[in-house]
Amino acid sequence: MKLARPIVVALTVSLFLAACAAMQQQKAQAARADTGEFHNLQLFPQNITHDELIANMRGFAKALGTRCDHCHVSNPPGSKEQLDFASDAKPEKTSARAMMRMVHSANNDYLAKLNPHGQMVTCNTCHRGHTVPDANASAESAPPPPPG
Repeated sequence: MKLARPIVVALTVSLFLAACAAMQQQKAQAARADTGEFHNLQLFPQNITHDELIANMRGFAKALGTRCDHCHVSNPPGSKEQLDFASDAKPEKTSARAMMRMVHSANNDYLAKLNPHGQMVTCNTCHRGHTVPDANASAESAPPPPPG
């Protein structure tokens, strides 16, 4: 019994140190800054981190119910990357940029001045999981009005 206690303490300390080392390594990898891996960014800042860009792209895909290849061109088989993210060959990418400008303008030029609650529009405000917003959506599918 006396021998078991030091072994348990040693194992606990070892596990704690291993967990700390793993967390430090994860923190070092978590926020990757732009290292020149992004090309043809027109609306996002040039110093956007990898994680921030991916989070934005996933938000767009979710709001439109699509995948990355909706806006991005596929590379030939055997290429290092499956998609050519820098290419502007698909008209959907041009439309996405125009929509991003529209949302930015609506939020900054209008809603920021009119809305004391800070609510903003997003892609999902209109698209709700579809590439083309449903202009005939019923009032029941609309979000509830703000309180007050």
